[in-house]
Amino acid sequence: MKLFINLASERHLNQRAVRLTLSALLLLMLLLLAVAGNSYLHNRQLARQYQTHLGQLQEQLQGKQPKRLSAAELAQQQQVYRQAELLLQRDAFRWTLLFDQIERLLPDGVSLRSCNPDYSKNTLLVTGVARSLPELQKLLDQFQAEPFHQVYLQNQGEVEVDDGRGGKRPALSFSLSVEGVF
Repeated sequence: MKLFINLASERHLNQRAVRLTLSALLLLMLLLLAVAGNSYLHNRQLARQYQTHLGQLQEQLQGKQPKRLSAAELAQQQQVYRQAELLLQRDAFRWTLLFDQIERLLPDGVSLRSCNPDYSKNTLLVTGVARSLPELQKLLDQFQAEPFHQVYLQNQGEVEVDDGRGGKRPALSFSLSVEGVF
């Protein structure tokens, strides 16, 4: 018995190599499917997070929309705003700068007892005591030289003050109205 193998007539396949190649391709396809599935799940999770965040932002936006006000309510809100603005302006005034400026203006022999602001008239009422009339006049001149609008001597009188040694001596009490302070 003679066996002839005619390789030209019949196809010869290496079954083992074909199975190995198909197995490798199948594993590669499964690996690509796993990577694509993982990517899909990750993207889906991000999309859900973005949708949730977008919903929260829309709720916040809807919650912060101003309500429609009637004319009376609007006028009342404007009045409250003006009052708050006035309070902020009063609070923003730098008292330390004013006191520093007044301290520079005080000549020797003059002391201040009080400073009372009147915000509605934009004035400051300053009361104090001067040792003598020339010192009071010097204080008035120095106040006039500063950039205040007007300085008025409201009243003046004679008082007894302690001289520091247990005795009394005469002095001049005064009050000034200073406009344009605030």
